[in-house]
This record gives sequence, structure tokens and C-alpha cells, in this order.
Amino acid sequence: MSTRIKVEMKPVSTILTKLGVDRNGDVQMQLTRIVNKRITRYMPFRSGALATKLKYIKSPTEIEVLGPYARYPYYGKVMVNSVTGKGPAMIPGVGYRYRKGTTLKVTERDLDYDKTKHPEAGPYWDRRMMTAEKDAIAADVQAYVRRRGK
Repeated sequence: MSTRIKVEMKPVSTILTKLGVDRNGDVQMQLTRIVNKRITRYMPFRSGALATKLKYIKSPTEIEVLGPYARYPYYGKVMVNSVTGKGPAMIPGVGYRYRKGTTLKVTERDLDYDKTKHPEAGPYWDRRMMTAEKDAIAADVQAYVRRRGK
């Protein structure tokens, strides 16, 4: 004796979209907002521009940091002029800067982060934040899903 069961349902992609859990859904957007808020504490903060003014949500799945120098603190390694092997030059009234168009190379020396305002600041701030706060982020997203009641 055999039993046959036929299940008719919409495609999985349609179900995911309706639930808001697809790539462009509201749950994904909420996750990105939560990460955007929490990640700031893991980013270097001297003037605050990198962690606040230059960081924005580009899409439901992307947070972008626009500072032309953002790569330098993200990787946490001292970078030098690839031709001269020297660091940035002092520009009066501005501070230390590389000349426009300078190609940089990464050294093995670690950056020394000022942790006065952001004690958790350091390299690979996205990975560090997720390692430290993944459970809290998951709880925040779960609370969001429960509140919206879909």
C-alpha cells in the first residue's frame, strides 16, 4: 500500500520575497541597519569622519566607507610609498598626507589605534564586530521579525 501526497506551493524565491528575507527584503535591510549602528564602535575614531560621516548604507547588503584612506586602517598595517618606502609627508595646516596618485604598499608593521573613544577599534572591524556581537545581532533581527508579524 502506497500513499501519494502532492504539495502545491509557490516557488521558494517567491516565499522568501514575501517574508522579506531575500537579498533586498526588509529583514535584510534591518540586519544591515543593525550592523551599521554596531560596527561604529569597532572603527577607528580620531575626528569621527571615518566611523560616522563617511560610512553609509549603500544597499540592503552593503555598507560603504568612502574615505580614500579607509583601506589603510581597515587592514591595520602601516602603508608606505611604494617607490620611496617612506610614510606620508607633513603638509602645513593639513597634517600628514600622501601626494595624490601615490601608490602605497603594505608593510608588516601593525597600526597603533587610538582607543580613547572606541576601545574596540582595530583592523577588520566587520569581522571583529560579528565575532563579538553575532548573538546580539541575531536576537535583534529575530525581535524585528516578531514585531512585524508576517
